[in-house]
Amino acid sequence: MNAGYLLDTSFLVDYERETAAGVPGPATRTIDSLPASARFYVSPVTVAEILEGADDPAESTRVLATYQQQTMGWAVALRCSAQQSRASHRLGENDAWQAALAVGGGLTLVGHDKAFERVPGLVYRDHRAA
Repeated sequence: MNAGYLLDTSFLVDYERETAAGVPGPATRTIDSLPASARFYVSPVTVAEILEGADDPAESTRVLATYQQQTMGWAVALRCSAQQSRASHRLGENDAWQAALAVGGGLTLVGHDKAFERVPGLVYRDHRAA
């Protein structure tokens, strides 16, 4: 079985900066540490966040298209609403969608946001953690 990883915007921004600079950092080291059979996914949330701040949206779209697409539907909406309604500390809306999508898809969420550490059932990897 292939391992699956949902790449959060925070991860992809770091990875793009490292790649552009030609200097490996925490994002590059994370990618290099994962199994060769790993599958990498991006969500509509990540696509929207990246394109919103992109200097070159066409190039960013091309890069994002190299990853598997993870879509959100009814089941993810139900998981997201349940997760938020039970949480003592609600996530921001985009983070809530990301967490629900990762949990529902059996994916490890890779990014850098301490809020993800509080989500029950979420397998989370902070790429900046030592």
